[in-house]
Amino acid sequence: MFQEFWTSLTEVNAGINLLQVGASIAVAVVLGVIVYFAHKFTTDEFVYDKDFGLVLLFVPATVALLISITSTSISRALSIAGVLAIIRYRSTLTRPRDLVYIFFSVAVGFAAGVKMYLGALIFVVIGVVVAILFALFTAEKTKNIKKTLKIAVPESIDYAGLFDGVLAKYTNSHRLVAVRIISGGTVTELTYAIKMKDTKDTKAFLDELRTLNANFKLALQEYTPVDMLLKQ
Repeated sequence: MFQEFWTSLTEVNAGINLLQVGASIAVAVVLGVIVYFAHKFTTDEFVYDKDFGLVLLFVPATVALLISITSTSISRALSIAGVLAIIRYRSTLTRPRDLVYIFFSVAVGFAAGVKMYLGALIFVVIGVVVAILFALFTAEKTKNIKKTLKIAVPESIDYAGLFDGVLAKYTNSHRLVAVRIISGGTVTELTYAIKMKDTKDTKAFLDELRTLNANFKLALQEYTPVDMLLKQ
């Protein structure tokens, strides 16, 4: 019974070396684990998404399987195009670094699928080293940090140039990027892109600002690119 089942199975998969397919998937999984840990190590703990980590584990193996079971270059190209289309248009990725890791995983899976195991390993090692060095050199320091500052001002206060002195004191550069009228016209919200001289001075900075805006709402938050602010 078992022999008949095995015979039928091998007939269905004629032309496919199952051992080579298994080896490609195994290599892709191992390399995917390395990519996963590199992503986890280089990602801030407050923005790390464990579900995305699961994606990084499965993408290399999936691509390796697609490449291993196809025989023509056209079918391989279509397989990869399909994977990229799914990732690009069916995901909610917003951070460019996450897209980089996705393409990294796809490339690893492709290399494993065409049995370029040594090349895949070299690529992963170099990529991981570059990612770690980049994370270390761009780690947030206390000085010269980009932030987004939002200041609410009551309609009774003329805000033109009101905060320039404090901003010049605590920031290396600042720019007013948005002005919104809220609360039925009784409050104006000013949004600045700033580069703080030293984040250790945050309390003193906010204290001086609130004395100027009559203790209305202040928000100092992670930097948001101007184009994204304008879409909000």
